[in-house]
Amino acid sequence: MRTIKSELHVGKSNSGLDLFCDLSLSGSHLYRMKCESFLANLMKVIRMYMGGTSQDNFYNGYGTRGWKNITNVIIGNDHVDIYAEGDGYWMYDDRECVIISGLEGIEGLNGQYFRNLEITEFGRLNYYRVRLYNMASTVTGAWDGSSGVAQAVYYGTYDRNNYYTMPLRWQPEIGTSNQPVNASDLSLPGFFKRGNNRGAVSISSLLTDQESAKFTISRPFTNESGVLKEIHEIGLMSSDYANDHMLMARDILDAPISLDAAKTLSLDYEVNSFIENFNQDTDTGGTNGGWTDLFLSALHRIARPDSAYNFGTEYLFACGLGGGGCGINYDSNRVKDGWRWGVRVGTSNKFVSMTDRSLNPDSSEINGVPHGYSDGQLVHHGTHIGELVVDDLAGEVYFPVERIFENRGTLDITVGEIGLFANRNYSLNIHPHLFARKALAPTDQFTIQPGQAVKIAFICKAIV
Repeated sequence: MRTIKSELHVGKSNSGLDLFCDLSLSGSHLYRMKCESFLANLMKVIRMYMGGTSQDNFYNGYGTRGWKNITNVIIGNDHVDIYAEGDGYWMYDDRECVIISGLEGIEGLNGQYFRNLEITEFGRLNYYRVRLYNMASTVTGAWDGSSGVAQAVYYGTYDRNNYYTMPLRWQPEIGTSNQPVNASDLSLPGFFKRGNNRGAVSISSLLTDQESAKFTISRPFTNESGVLKEIHEIGLMSSDYANDHMLMARDILDAPISLDAAKTLSLDYEVNSFIENFNQDTDTGGTNGGWTDLFLSALHRIARPDSAYNFGTEYLFACGLGGGGCGINYDSNRVKDGWRWGVRVGTSNKFVSMTDRSLNPDSSEINGVPHGYSDGQLVHHGTHIGELVVDDLAGEVYFPVERIFENRGTLDITVGEIGLFANRNYSLNIHPHLFARKALAPTDQFTIQPGQAVKIAFICKAIV
């Protein structure tokens, strides 16, 4: 069977979802940087919610009780004991991951530690103390006595849930570590929390034109530690609401910013989606397209500082809802045609605009090739959300959204466009919206002949 693949990018310049940041020191603009590193966490969330499926190696920060200040670090012969604030249970028996961030004066401890059936990197001693195994020989220096935070989270295979797994209320953060970025990072290793007055988060409305859509997330940070801090890293993290403190982006600055005591560093993150190879004539300008503003609108909904849990959150991004012969029955009053969700195809190759709402955009009532067994129709098999791959060496995180189309009619069907339809509504009243569209140049178009089946896949890929 022939397979047609098309990529939807996250983190690639001028192609799909992208991230920029303006940095200002005490009111003076320093520079604007192209951020490189959306992380695996964000891709795992998108995959989980697209398919309504479980996700392995998933960060689940529900019930962390927030970051706890580290109160002591004791180095043993072959282990290190970390003590944290005891105002409530910091370390439950069932937590599968411990994250240590922002320790200064001592090297080799900031990071993420796991325990499961295959690995045991830490153990719980009591509700305020955890032991890191086989660490003493890699630790150098001495803790400064006043830095560092810790949290214990769930980390394993989890199902989509309207409260526990959706990262809501995104907020910028800063840190002091220059450790290289990995796609699998779960926190800023040098997270500057103690002694840092982390100001209120604000978010702009969604701004859209024909070529792009964007919104901005802003936050000031005032150094109240009494000493100079060298800021090496910045990131985007969810707040302590629902899935607490999930890290979705992290970047290392080209040069550190010296943040003196009482000085303020401000970050203005711009989350942007671009049409790849934007042009107004696909035949001469080439294949173009990517995520639409409706995809970015769904991200904006969960990123807002006032975003709140409700009963519809878990249906955002949903697109893996079965094939042509399937209906989705949420209750007795709601039955949807499964073929209308996920990957679909059309015959128009009119150039893609960020505000496209349908395939065949000049004839929205057509909206692509319908499901069926007659001429001009295609049998839509079920949409499949494939395995997510995290490749730290290549700096890539990706998964496929794919569907098999079968021509049971007697006439050829030439495909000039590919779309991805998913839910954007914030309730049980779900509806398929156009989240992505690719218009194909003549050399990229393909024909599905009578009796032929073709698999078509969107590869959702983050480049870290």
